[in-house]
Amino acid sequence: MLTLIAVPSLPHTFPDHPEIPERVTAALAAVEASPVAVRIVRAPALPASPKQIAAVHSPQYLAKLEDAMRFAPAYIEPAPTYITRESFDCARLAAGGAIEAVEAALGTRPSPPAEAPASSGPAEIRPDEVRAAFALVRPPGHHALPESAMGFCLFNNVAIAARQAQARGAAKVMIVDFDVHHGNGTQAAFYADPSVLYLSTHQGGIYPGSGWDHETGEGAGLGYTINMPLPAGAGDQAFERLCAGIIGPAADRFAPDLLLVSAGYDAHWRDPLASLQLSAEGYGKIVRFLRELALRHCGGRIVLVLEGGYDLAALSASVIASLHALLGDSDLPDPLGPAPRTEPDVKPLIRRWQALHQLGS
Repeated sequence: MLTLIAVPSLPHTFPDHPEIPERVTAALAAVEASPVAVRIVRAPALPASPKQIAAVHSPQYLAKLEDAMRFAPAYIEPAPTYITRESFDCARLAAGGAIEAVEAALGTRPSPPAEAPASSGPAEIRPDEVRAAFALVRPPGHHALPESAMGFCLFNNVAIAARQAQARGAAKVMIVDFDVHHGNGTQAAFYADPSVLYLSTHQGGIYPGSGWDHETGEGAGLGYTINMPLPAGAGDQAFERLCAGIIGPAADRFAPDLLLVSAGYDAHWRDPLASLQLSAEGYGKIVRFLRELALRHCGGRIVLVLEGGYDLAALSASVIASLHALLGDSDLPDPLGPAPRTEPDVKPLIRRWQALHQLGS
């Protein structure tokens, strides 16, 4: 069963800013026009409660952000992160969408949502079947720190979802973040926590300036953060090697109860904000690999939460490729084609990270 929760947050918009409602509405329109649409269960989102948000963010930050709405529209952080009068409610709903995706994947709702058909799927999962969910939500979340907004992000949706999953009994959560930017907020939330394994693939040396490979956790969480900063130009081949050489072995060692994915599509070669060069087909292969990990370790339970992605055509094609991958479909034709440049060799980097994290060769 594949559940889709869409939160376009139409009132959360700002002139000439790349993080706009069309990121969700364009992707959603592409999904609805695709054959994959009839194979998806749609579910609504409810706003995350203050208690659910406070599992990651301090009550002081929650109150400060809500109070800031009096001064909207405004920039509140130099990324630039903006707010409108409705942004606090939109951020609560985006976090709630990620929570609903977790509930769908874990099967912890007492009954299907009203929008779902009665035959939305069996309670038991066959060995070859996933219980997957995609939270197509905004504003994004992985830069939001426990005490502050950052990088277009107000609440850390995937971190809040991880804590909700743990409250529902998924003791060990693995988060894979394939956004082109390092998810510094997610890392900060779990840096000393051995119950959450955080892995980030991102372009090294760009915003937010963190995510170096020596950042591996602290205290009891030492070794439970794995950063893979990539050179500009890395693409499909590099990510295929990362999956096989780092992400897969790390999952096998950790054996998570739930797999969460910070699904940022700004590593696509068409995206204007950075310089990695994944294709839509490459995204599909990554998600298909993660689906197999979920089948191996999590009873097929996997949740994707939208992060970045600012070229609407690339975002839409990559979302569709990801949905097909979650359904177990084979590779589909890529409407945008492969990246135009030759990739750098990342094999020495992968060997370095395997040694650093004792993942074998």
